[in-house]
Amino acid sequence: MRPTKLQNRAFIFIFLLFPFLFTCCAALTASQIKEVGKFAKASQGYSELPGALAGSYGVLIRNNKLLSVTREEFGQIDKQGGIDTSEANDALETIQSAYKDEMDFTAVGKQMDAALSVLQIYSDLLTSLVSDNFAEALSESAEKLGKSLDKAIDEYNDKYKKDAPLKKVGGIIGSAGGLYRRHKQASILKNIIKEADPLVIGLMDEIQIIASEKLKPSFVNYEDNYIGKEFKSVANNKKQVDISTVVFVYDNLYKARQSIILADRISKAAEHYKNAHMDLVKNTRTRKKLKEAIKQIEALSKEVKAANEVKNDINK
Repeated sequence: MRPTKLQNRAFIFIFLLFPFLFTCCAALTASQIKEVGKFAKASQGYSELPGALAGSYGVLIRNNKLLSVTREEFGQIDKQGGIDTSEANDALETIQSAYKDEMDFTAVGKQMDAALSVLQIYSDLLTSLVSDNFAEALSESAEKLGKSLDKAIDEYNDKYKKDAPLKKVGGIIGSAGGLYRRHKQASILKNIIKEADPLVIGLMDEIQIIASEKLKPSFVNYEDNYIGKEFKSVANNKKQVDISTVVFVYDNLYKARQSIILADRISKAAEHYKNAHMDLVKNTRTRKKLKEAIKQIEALSKEVKAANEVKNDINK
């Protein structure tokens, strides 16, 4: 039996309407997409903070050792009547070891950098997934980011989490192939946010421990037992100090005290990061119009901005 004209029109109408209905049921609302984008932006702003904190302490340790060189006296006459070069040789070794100390302590921040590498790729992935132009090319880009994310998680687990590895989540993107474009975009976005929550919590917990329990006490100790002690030694040995030495010591004290503030900001922002991500999970499980901005994301953005201002002050 051949279809009637009426039936043909009905089939055409349903065929044209189906993608629209599918999109409306599956895709996230503009308000939800906006909040994911805001979270991704705040996350990117957070990514440079912890590594900068570790690097700051490396610089302070280097400067303390360089200050110690200024208390020595050079060019003394030895027993044979020549120039005694031993002090100059020792000073050069101290300068060379200052470089090593800076690099070695920077290595302490490598775990932070590895954690933030994972989070940076995750932020880039979210940015890709909230794009208005989620065409095939961008879909392929997101899939590559998913693979990069899993690779970064593997590397982090291999170095720092062998006993309790963090779960990989990037494979979610490849498994969504073949779906209608908008549905695919929303499906990946919702699922990866949900699956990444334990990952985010685990990484932020470790960043908080490093910032608050390892680095902050080192900065607190620096003023009295490093730069303060070394300055007293130089002043007592030289009987007087020039203004450049005074300014040098002041700058290092300032950097140490600001770094204590930065350590607190980083730890506080990490807590906001966890809470913001958990709220993001809750608010993207179903399609709905959000009546207001997610407060934890707003708090994260403000804390990241404040922390970056301290970081920039330290590095100026």
